[in-house]
Amino acid sequence: MDGSRRTHRRQLARLVTAALVVASLGLLAPPAHAEAGPEVAVMTRNLYLGGDLTPSIGAPTLPAFLAANSALLGHVDLVDFPARAGLFAEEIRERKPDLVGLQEVALWRTGRIGDPAPATEVRYDYLALLTAELAASGHPYDVAVVQDEADLEAPAGAPYNVDVRLTMRDVVLVRHGGRVKVTDTSSGNFVQNLVLPLGATGGTATSTRGWTAVDAVLGTRAFRFVNTHLEAFHPGVRVLQAQELLRGPLNVPGRVILVGDLNTGPELPDPNNRIAYFTLVAGGLVDTWPILHPGEPGYTAGLGDDLTEPADDVEHRIDMVMVRGVVVPVASEVFGTERQTPDGRWASDHLGHLAVLALP
Repeated sequence: MDGSRRTHRRQLARLVTAALVVASLGLLAPPAHAEAGPEVAVMTRNLYLGGDLTPSIGAPTLPAFLAANSALLGHVDLVDFPARAGLFAEEIRERKPDLVGLQEVALWRTGRIGDPAPATEVRYDYLALLTAELAASGHPYDVAVVQDEADLEAPAGAPYNVDVRLTMRDVVLVRHGGRVKVTDTSSGNFVQNLVLPLGATGGTATSTRGWTAVDAVLGTRAFRFVNTHLEAFHPGVRVLQAQELLRGPLNVPGRVILVGDLNTGPELPDPNNRIAYFTLVAGGLVDTWPILHPGEPGYTAGLGDDLTEPADDVEHRIDMVMVRGVVVPVASEVFGTERQTPDGRWASDHLGHLAVLALP
């Protein structure tokens, strides 16, 4: 092992050790004498894009690439977001969160195969479908901020023979006419993103990710609400993105609430997948779930690509609500297995996470 690698590992070990110490302090319950304040309810929900991109990315030949892309589009049709949107709307209607952070808010479009112009014919707009369901239920939500993330387009073979375009988005919703008033919005992409080689074409695909944020007030209490979706497939890139959050949208004084599919957690089997979590904790973020549910796993993923796995097959806690500043966790729940679509599918491969937070 060369010296630079040994140095890197020592630095990594020191980071994890320091973060564990901070985490042990940060997971202590808030003091019993903490002054009560108005309460804000926040939710994080990954909508599930509808399929697995890895067979397309790993396809070794052009025929395999065309077949994988066709299978992906067929699977997106199969898991039927219009039906799943109704389940998400019911969850939100029942819980009435003030703010919702959404990830994998996919926009699927198609175009003429081989056309160099970007595909524009909308097949599924997850955001439009969900907000329409919420409005129809009598509980409308306003779209506060949308950030485009990865924008990928490729040809799909038989039986479709079309170009297929997937645009991933992160979104913050705010309850229409609610108590929380948005004063400003911001969003951005990470500088550090995973670049994947495409064996079939000799090109690359970039897994662009980022964040969305709103500055808001509840009564006289101001706070920032940040929503993100960190890299799933590379722990090193994920850590760099966590550091970008700390230097960027989380680098503000006062109350901060971070929600999202963080793809990291303190109990994940691979220690490398824990480091981004401890990076955030070392940066002052407090994980609300262990405060309110000590000893409970709070698993939130995953229910399989087909969304038909048994409800108790979730085995990872990666969808989180974290806070910094004068914010007191009051209550929280993990949900998402209360109902299914008519053909027996869950709303997502993830569960949702709602937290009620006091702002003393």
